[in-house]
Amino acid sequence: MSEPKKSRLPHYLFGALPGVWREVNRRYGPVDSTFRSRAARIQLGIWSLAPERFWESWRFGRAIQHTELDPAPVFILGYWQSGHSLLHYLMANDPQFATTSLLHCALPSCWATVEPLARRLLRRRGSPTRVVDSLPMSADGPQGDELAMAGLTDKSIYHGYTFPRAYDAIFRRAVLFEGVTDEELRDWKQGYRGLLQKVAWHSGRSRLLSRNAAHTGRVRQLLELFPQAKFIHVHRNPYRVFAAQKTKWRSLCSLWALQTPNIEQLIEDTIRLYPELMQQFLKNRALIPAGQLTEVRYDDLLANPVSALRRVYAELDLPGFEKLEVRLATPEQSQLGQLAGHSVTLTPEQIDLVRREWGFAFEVLGYPLDPSLMAEPVNTTDDE
Repeated sequence: MSEPKKSRLPHYLFGALPGVWREVNRRYGPVDSTFRSRAARIQLGIWSLAPERFWESWRFGRAIQHTELDPAPVFILGYWQSGHSLLHYLMANDPQFATTSLLHCALPSCWATVEPLARRLLRRRGSPTRVVDSLPMSADGPQGDELAMAGLTDKSIYHGYTFPRAYDAIFRRAVLFEGVTDEELRDWKQGYRGLLQKVAWHSGRSRLLSRNAAHTGRVRQLLELFPQAKFIHVHRNPYRVFAAQKTKWRSLCSLWALQTPNIEQLIEDTIRLYPELMQQFLKNRALIPAGQLTEVRYDDLLANPVSALRRVYAELDLPGFEKLEVRLATPEQSQLGQLAGHSVTLTPEQIDLVRREWGFAFEVLGYPLDPSLMAEPVNTTDDE
């Protein structure tokens, strides 16, 4: 049997705006010598696509600006490796929703102009599944919109996978908006609304379904943009979230890094930043009006996705569940991706670390501190 095809897609910054490339280099560089050829290809892509960016803005800009986003978007959020990608993949089968795709994320400023060529490239060079789980991946398949925003702004967590030595600073600026001026925040809001309008214009559907883990820290800003927005918070046992981190970091840095990553340091950053993000979400969760928020356990979603989605639609008063249920009954939807970290063995020291640093999350999310009581059991070992 042949090995699965590995992704050979261009770096996400290949389709970025020139100003984004300059800004991330200024703030988070330099690029390590090992990755100079990768950086050179990025610069080649950015400048070679300049005519297409100009044409797309001139030809379609006015139509995009006048595209209505009504009803308000539905935002799927939750910490990385908590199951929001699976929920997004399932809900994207609902024909009422527009959602960002790999095509949109690869070339956010010119996909409509270069669409035929881009589709051929993504089909020929892409992998059939995602690198961090086994969910299907294609040019039109659902993709988190943070990847598209990474080509449009320096305030995206994806730049932390590209410049891993600056991950802490990027996380604080891009996710928590620490140190971001009012003018910068206005620019981010304008850019994000513009991206969603463009996806709606391109798809012919006016209701957006967004999946974005970084939005877990941006609830206040999203409500300022879309007061009627609906939110779905997907969460997973903190032990399993921790167990998935090494796989996540190795996979994403292998795709995007322009600096040699220190995986152990990045896991230490995660230990420190997870509580800050979750505390911010818990504080801002109270801002969401009644009837506009529901919460989903990854365990429940994996065990019975139809039942979990039926509850989501009912609690958010979303129409059309019957159409989605029919689509989920097809054979291609029956194979669900398994998140990283499911079979990772944690040492007693790691379990103590998670319990000590993330203990509050077990209580507020309703998980037992005893790892043996988990729906996804934690295997333990005395070995380092």
